[in-house]
Amino acid sequence: MTLTAVSLFSGAGGFCDGVRLAGWNVVCAVEADAQACRTHAANFSDVALFKGDIAGFLQDEQPGVPSLRDLAARKIDMVYGGPPCQGFSQIGPRNLADPRNRLYEEFVRVVRLLRPRAFVMENVPNMVAMKNGHFKTRILDAFREVGYSRTAILPVVASDFGVPQHRRRVFVFGIRDRLPFAGDFEETIKALVERE
Repeated sequence: MTLTAVSLFSGAGGFCDGVRLAGWNVVCAVEADAQACRTHAANFSDVALFKGDIAGFLQDEQPGVPSLRDLAARKIDMVYGGPPCQGFSQIGPRNLADPRNRLYEEFVRVVRLLRPRAFVMENVPNMVAMKNGHFKTRILDAFREVGYSRTAILPVVASDFGVPQHRRRVFVFGIRDRLPFAGDFEETIKALVERE
């Protein structure tokens, strides 16, 4: 059985490449930047690409892009992506009111509408650390409210996974409530990542 995924904030497709290499079928991607869209389309010509503001995804129609009804009928297994990190980054002003810091809400909206079995959201560590966890609390509460109370936040260093950069990242994993799962979800995620 091939697992299906939807990519948000897709950029040129680095995350998509990893998901595909892991054996998933990426059925749709979303990206607003025109240059990144061109690169993504060249690298993933078989993946439907919603070009534009993520707020319009699953609301506005674009030729060749599946609708909410189409994606819901496919029973998407995973939604993944990395919202823009500039508002959280250590090299920026880290302004709580930066509108980019609220784009996780669009990620949550898509998860609410598609009801995937799981989601994976990636960002810089400051997304969950900034201002004493200001956004961490809001992000976890938002996922809990849409039916994903089992979540795990895992910091990683890219070089530990073969990437030639000492880049720190944080991943937020979640599975849909009422799916069968034995054991502690957070401990299981940590053990899986450490095994890699």
